Amino acid sequence: MPKSTFLNLEDSKRKLITDAFLREFAIKSFDDASITEVVKQLGIAKGSVYQYFDDKLDLFMYLIGECTAIKIRYTEAVKREQFSDYWAYFRELFEHGYRFDAENPLQSHFLHNLTQNLKSPSVKQLYDQLLQQVITAFEQMVIREVELGLFRNDIPTKTMGFLLYKVGTSVQEQLEATGAINPRESIHNNLPVYEGKKAILMETVDHYINMSRKAFDKESNQS
Repeated sequence: MPKSTFLNLEDSKRKLITDAFLREFAIKSFDDASITEVVKQLGIAKGSVYQYFDDKLDLFMYLIGECTAIKIRYTEAVKREQFSDYWAYFRELFEHGYRFDAENPLQSHFLHNLTQNLKSPSVKQLYDQLLQQVITAFEQMVIREVELGLFRNDIPTKTMGFLLYKVGTSVQEQLEATGAINPRESIHNNLPVYEGKKAILMETVDHYINMSRKAFDKESNQS
């Protein structure tokens, strides 16, 4: 958690420091991100950072919390009960995710690079913990859909939960692997990750939905 010395800064200075570190961690891994380089850019003493945070990990966790809180405001606006099936809900989450990216590009870039950040050797344990939390949340989604009679019940929840998690991440991974999005280029140009790419994003989401229905939906697996 940030220290009171950071929280008591003027909003503009706190934002300047936060944004500078968001950018650093958005383009580098945790181990490669440099506090020294950022403070040089900001024109502040390196020691001042340690008046605001206990250490680099404390700073990093603050950034995760800030970005996650903003994105949650977008995703929590999408209520599962408003949709007839899971996949309509799933698609709307991507619609709101696109809005989050467009309106909060720096935070979006940070979260886009988070998995690579967390794979740094010094924070690998944190990655394992957070990944398990995310997978557990997807397992709970599967349980809910099974209880509603919409998802098949002949496959273990752990398997379906992990696959459902991978369906979501694979959309982003495919678009980056095929060059449809280029986060390093877009952050350099101060643009959102998906700037001008909504059509291909949602088209890819629809393709994954069509495939996933066959794998998950109870009706698709009834003879």
